[in-house]
Amino acid sequence: MVNSSLSVTSKIFQKQTVTLALFHVCFFAISNLYGQQPSISIVSDSEKDLIPEGIAVDSRTAKIYVSSITKRVIIMIDSNGKHSNFIQPGQDGFLEGLGMKIDEKRNWLWALSNKAEGSTHTAQVHAFDLSTGQKQQYYVLKDTTQRLFNDLVIADDGKIFFTDTYYSSIYQIDPVIKTMTVLIKNPKIEYPNGIAMGRNQQLYIATYSNGLMQYDLPAKKLNPLPGFKDSAYAFGFDGLGYWNNTLIGVYNNGEGRSTNAVVQYWLDEKGHRIVREEVLDKGHPLFHEPTTLAIAKNKLYILANSHLATYNANKQSTRNVEDKLTPVAVLQYELKDRMP
Repeated sequence: MVNSSLSVTSKIFQKQTVTLALFHVCFFAISNLYGQQPSISIVSDSEKDLIPEGIAVDSRTAKIYVSSITKRVIIMIDSNGKHSNFIQPGQDGFLEGLGMKIDEKRNWLWALSNKAEGSTHTAQVHAFDLSTGQKQQYYVLKDTTQRLFNDLVIADDGKIFFTDTYYSSIYQIDPVIKTMTVLIKNPKIEYPNGIAMGRNQQLYIATYSNGLMQYDLPAKKLNPLPGFKDSAYAFGFDGLGYWNNTLIGVYNNGEGRSTNAVVQYWLDEKGHRIVREEVLDKGHPLFHEPTTLAIAKNKLYILANSHLATYNANKQSTRNVEDKLTPVAVLQYELKDRMP
C-alpha cells in the first residue's frame, strides 16, 4: 500500500532492511541460487550513501550508469568497479535520480529525476549526450498534486514512454518535435512502476494495484497480462525489461533479501499471455532491495542494493546509518531465450 509520509522520490512501500557487510571493490563469479546461469557481481568503489535507484548499460562499451537519489548525480562504473561522475551533482537541475535508459542511435542517456519541496512536486526528464555529458533535451512538470516520474523505455522510433507512479499514468515524449503528452491515465494502472516495450508495439507495465498490464499502442487497448503463477511477484515488480519475447522483473517486498528475486516470463507468440515463469535468482547475498534492471545484448544487469528501506525509515536521510549502507553493487546474468 502507499505510505503517504514518504517523499515523492521514495519508493511506494516502506521496506525492512538487512545490514550487509562492507564489500571491497571486486569482480568475481558467483553461483546463481535459482537459475542455471552463472552471474557476475560488480561491487563498485562508489560512496556508500548514494542510495542508487536507476541503471542503464551501454552495450557498445559495457559501461554501467547508475542514478543517485541523495547525491543528485549519475555515476559511471567500469567492469572493474571503478566509478566516476557522468554528470556532476545537480547538473542542469538534476534532482533525485530514478529510471534511466540509453538511446544508442542518438548516443543519449535519458534519465528521470524528482523532488518534493513543500506543496510543490517537481518531475523531470533529461537527455544527456553520452560522450560529453551535455544536456540535449529537458522536460519538467511542476504540480501541487503528487507526481513521480519513475521508469522509462525507448521505442524503436526514438519515442520515450515513462510511468508517473502517483498520477496513475504513462507519458510519451517525441524527441523530434520535443513534446511531452499523457498517453494513458487510467485507474487500471494505479501505481505504475517498471515499463517495457515488446516487439508488437506493446507496452508492458508493472503496477502495484493490478499487477502486470499490457497496452497495445496501435489499438489503444489496455488489458491485464494473464498467465502468471505467483501473484506476489506479478503484483510487486519494480524494474521491468523485455528481451526476446520474454519479460524480466525485479521483485522486492521489504521483508529482507531472502525474498527479493529476479523473475523471467516467457510470452506466447502474440505477447498477450505468459506461458511460463522462472525465478532466475532469489535471496542473492548482495540483494539489499534491488530496484531496476538493464539489458544489453544477451546480458541482464540488476541494481542489487538501493538501501531505500534504510533511507526511508531514517526520514529520507543517510545520516547516522552509514554503517548499514554499502557501495553500489550490480549483478550480471547471461540470458537464455529458449524456454526451460
